[in-house]
Amino acid sequence: MAYSLLFVAGHSSHVQSEEISSRGDFAYEVRMGPIIAGELNFDFRRQREAYEFLGQFQTSQSLSAYYTWTGTFAAKGLWQATTPLTQTYLVQSESKDDDYKVVIMSQQDTQILLGRDGEFEVNPKPPGTDLISALLFTPGCYAGEHVHDGEDAYPIRLDRVSDAKLARRAGFYSGAVMRCDYSVVTRRGKTRRLRVSMAEIDGVWVATEVRIRVSFFPDPVFRLRS
Repeated sequence: MAYSLLFVAGHSSHVQSEEISSRGDFAYEVRMGPIIAGELNFDFRRQREAYEFLGQFQTSQSLSAYYTWTGTFAAKGLWQATTPLTQTYLVQSESKDDDYKVVIMSQQDTQILLGRDGEFEVNPKPPGTDLISALLFTPGCYAGEHVHDGEDAYPIRLDRVSDAKLARRAGFYSGAVMRCDYSVVTRRGKTRRLRVSMAEIDGVWVATEVRIRVSFFPDPVFRLRS
């Protein structure tokens, strides 16, 4: 746990010590049909070839009676042309059914802690770019072959790129976007379709809406607040 907190502390102090060329604070409402599931927030910063972000997810009060999940995310990486390359990545999460979990990916390996009293297990580092960097902050659309959550890699394919507009909704971003349609293979080998709408806001390319296509249930949708 001390190592994970040190990772986050290093993440913040490194950014403050340099002149920041682009920065944004982004907040998303997470909704499944009529249900507001939670809030996702990110602080993104980029300095020349380097970038980093710190994010948090909190389950909404309306959903917490049935299920809760809280998480903290952090990453540092480099830009190669227009593609982010994750160097270090952290996920610290807690839920009703998954108890407590920490995933720390370094440039050498990935360490996983299950339970507050557990011990770190060392695994190989997954290939590709982390999901958040790839899908939320890549300028335009992500064209890599894999994304990961620090623990497992998932094959991804960019199926279609198109221009579109997000409909007006009070309190949320609306307007012209670049729409990126992806197919992602899950841990169970199933193909999941994602639709990510990207826009450049104050010099930062960021996802304005992420829609996860699911069968029989309303699509989970992440919508950027204005």
